[in-house]
Amino acid sequence: MPADRPTGLIGEISARPGAFFRVAIGLCRVITFGFGLRFELRGIEHLPRDAHGRPVGGWMAVPVPHRRWIDPFLLLLLLPIEPRLAFFADGRVLFKTRLRRLLFGLLGGVVPVWPHGGAKAFGAHIEAARRVLEAGAVFVIFPEAGPPSPPDRTRPIEPGFGYLAMRTGVPLVPMVIGGTGELYRGRRLILSVLPATTAQELAGRSAATQPPEPASHAERDDARRIADAFAERLAGPVAELHAEIERASLQHRKRWPWLTHWLDWDADAADAARAARKKGGA
Repeated sequence: MPADRPTGLIGEISARPGAFFRVAIGLCRVITFGFGLRFELRGIEHLPRDAHGRPVGGWMAVPVPHRRWIDPFLLLLLLPIEPRLAFFADGRVLFKTRLRRLLFGLLGGVVPVWPHGGAKAFGAHIEAARRVLEAGAVFVIFPEAGPPSPPDRTRPIEPGFGYLAMRTGVPLVPMVIGGTGELYRGRRLILSVLPATTAQELAGRSAATQPPEPASHAERDDARRIADAFAERLAGPVAELHAEIERASLQHRKRWPWLTHWLDWDADAADAARAARKKGGA
């Protein structure tokens, strides 16, 4: 990979966030409060905990659908600050400007992914995920890819998520994000945590079954089965949460609609939004 396209984990990672990370989260809370956004967490009882009831890391958060720049912040602001979250994210967005490169260099805890990274990059992603999980942190991956989907559905689930799930062997905690398709002052945003699952369960195998050999045909088949089963399992909760929020939003005046594309955090979403704005102005 070129020198300006780093792969692997950026910065050090541990279960306990550092002072700079805590300050950054505090600033995010102030900013989002000023925007008048209303956050709600559901299903907190599904988060992995130790024998004393304290939140623990070493698992993978898998949220859908990913629509707007605010989605990662929703997890950061609603889930426990400890264990810390680390994100698998679009390198084009993370390193788009000098300020972002500096910010993420200081924060750490991100694993950039680049288009057409190849086998070498894939190996770096697996190793980075293992480092995060072994440190007792939580690894977050948004598993969708492809063009925008209807607001009550996810985009296609990529098999790459299945490979990560099999190679790490950790619990997978599905999460549904609701309300972020359109942002405005007073908008209700919900993060719903669902019961944990595993790669074996999604692939239709018993818990005692050993994962397939890496890079084998069996592993490729299981990765696709995992992605398909995950998509099927989340389809209902995504549609239901979307319908609930839209019914509740009918009586709200949509002030500050510019919040929808404020940061254009997701590169694909940003490209789509720019194209739509250009077409609308033509």
